[in-house]
Amino acid sequence: MSTPQEAIKQNMKPNQSILRGRVNTTRKAEEFFYTEVTLPAPDEYSPPATVEIRSKKRIGQAGDTVECLVSCGGYRGKSFTYTDKDTGERFSRRPVVNAYYAVEE
Repeated sequence: MSTPQEAIKQNMKPNQSILRGRVNTTRKAEEFFYTEVTLPAPDEYSPPATVEIRSKKRIGQAGDTVECLVSCGGYRGKSFTYTDKDTGERFSRRPVVNAYYAVEE
């Protein structure tokens, strides 16, 4: 007999993951909730990561510890130019923005 988490892992599809962390804030914009979650730090010397999960239903309240199956996606952001302070050389960059969408069935 498997635990609920093991059952989820067995049914995960490519580009899906389980995120577990503490809810910082939740906001609603149009039809979606956007939940900011701080993930546990991998060790005592590393800072914790913060992600935002988009969902149709509220995932949790501020301070709650949540676990959520997400689909991992993203997009290329708007390009920008910056100047290296040491060399004066100008570079053009285009950031990649990671996006996490709650898998809701």
